[in-house]
Amino acid sequence: MDILISGLNNYVGRRCTSLMADEDFRLFAITRNRKLFEERMADPIRARIFEIDLLKGDADGNIGLPYLDASYYFTQVPALDDMVNVRVELLCLRNFIRLIKRLNCDRLVYVARIMDKRCLQPILDLLEEFNMDYTVVLKNIVVGEDCLIYDIYKQVSGYKMVFYSRQYGGGRFQPIGIHDFIRWLKAILDVPAFHHNVLEIGGGDVISTVDFYRLYRRLKLKLKSQWMISLPNWLFRLIYQRKISDNTEAAEFLRLIQVDGVVDNSWRANLPFTFTPLKEILLAE
Repeated sequence: MDILISGLNNYVGRRCTSLMADEDFRLFAITRNRKLFEERMADPIRARIFEIDLLKGDADGNIGLPYLDASYYFTQVPALDDMVNVRVELLCLRNFIRLIKRLNCDRLVYVARIMDKRCLQPILDLLEEFNMDYTVVLKNIVVGEDCLIYDIYKQVSGYKMVFYSRQYGGGRFQPIGIHDFIRWLKAILDVPAFHHNVLEIGGGDVISTVDFYRLYRRLKLKLKSQWMISLPNWLFRLIYQRKISDNTEAAEFLRLIQVDGVVDNSWRANLPFTFTPLKEILLAE
């Protein structure tokens, strides 16, 4: 199968260029700046990379891409709850759809986050407008080497005290290992029940963000002693007001962890799937 992916600034999209390709998946990918992307990649790239800027609408079908069997599009904005972000996302997605249509492809898997659940209607409307054979995936936080949550955990692991609150750290979620998630994305492609559907996916273990941090410190960093202090939500927001509002990695992390990320994985009725336990995920890479 010939597969095209877009959204290489997204953690999963970036790792797909290394992990998704196999004897059945011939992988192609597009990015705004191929040289910069290749310089930033630590893993071996197992996809052919093409330089296309979807914001400019210059997605020409005559660039050497073959006819495609399917495509994956990973959200290219921080969140879909902001009108500016939505306009940018719709522009990029529209141009991506026009490109794959010229490459004889109607099958599209659109990958967003659980936090985007209430903001999907413009995306669904666009997919219907183009008569796409779509599956929309809403994922929990995906973890693996060089992921955002690991980067944040590394930063705070050196602090003597770490503050959290019920809203920022006390909520539950279902982290998914990157290898599991990519394996699942490939498995859902041809399941009839998943066409024209929205799927929510979480990993096999439910855990709070702060407990996952404790597990990360113990297994990956071999550190145990640190003060973990719970604050009222209002006090946490007061102390970290700037970090919450800034457009930074810390702000993105805080947006992600305040969303209830527990789902029932009801798709299992149509696709048996076994998740890797969290301890094995943390020790794997």
